[in-house]
Amino acid sequence: MMRTFFTPFILFLFITNGIAQTQDTTTELQLPDSLNQYYTDFYTSRKGRIFGSWGYNRATYSKSTIHFLGNGYDFTIKDAKANDKPEKFSWNVYFNPGLITIPQYNFRIGYFITNKLSITLNVDHMKYVLENNQIAVVDGFVDSSASEKWAMDYDNQSMSIDRSFIGYEHTDGLNVISLELDYHNLIFQTDNRKFALDLVAGVGLGATVPKTNAYLFGEFGNDAFHLAGGGVTGNVGFKFYLFKHFFIHPTTKFGYLMMPNVATNGLEIDRASQNISFFQGNFTIGFQYKIAHK
Repeated sequence: MMRTFFTPFILFLFITNGIAQTQDTTTELQLPDSLNQYYTDFYTSRKGRIFGSWGYNRATYSKSTIHFLGNGYDFTIKDAKANDKPEKFSWNVYFNPGLITIPQYNFRIGYFITNKLSITLNVDHMKYVLENNQIAVVDGFVDSSASEKWAMDYDNQSMSIDRSFIGYEHTDGLNVISLELDYHNLIFQTDNRKFALDLVAGVGLGATVPKTNAYLFGEFGNDAFHLAGGGVTGNVGFKFYLFKHFFIHPTTKFGYLMMPNVATNGLEIDRASQNISFFQGNFTIGFQYKIAHK
């Protein structure tokens, strides 16, 4: 009787256990390890990837009030206009190496701290040239000890600014070195995942390290890298991925630079100060690679 009573119960346990084992086996067969790679999205699982890019830029600048201070002079040029300085290709550079100058460029190296956020070290090498022969307002004074030709009191005087008075440019680099936090959002990818498109936007904070060429009353002044101040930047652009690892990154960038300590010649007292807003378009190409699994 006891054996008869427990027989259906034993059969139920045996069948249930068999079904469970079959289900476990089926689950393993559905997602084998060899197929895991097909369930990982290359463009959204980006934490641990590093990337770098290099490219070219053009920039425009707001008007700027520039204060010049030194031995025998203290004056301000108000609403001064400036442009960048694009370098044109010339065969002369092959025969006259001295003509070669570094063009505007952007260098970036970054790391994905999450799947959507990256931290990036940026070097923006721009050109800034005070427009020659512009009409601007000058306020302050120049003493004869600094220049006999230009010695006078300037009381908000409108005049032509040329290099015989003041020449001022950051042509060997209006360099902005910044750390940037960027947000990446995948917009599109092809079925074979060889091509994809990201929307990228970010903000940055950094230092301004120009190499300034200054002409004070017709005489050449400073030509050295120096820490002039700092600034904040923002950017928005697209990232086109080609065959996963390569990318093209066109970007619009804007910023505000505060430079209270621009060296205009070798004397410690001779300085200029200015604040500039800029708008930049740049185009870089780069490479991305994963160095960490998670």
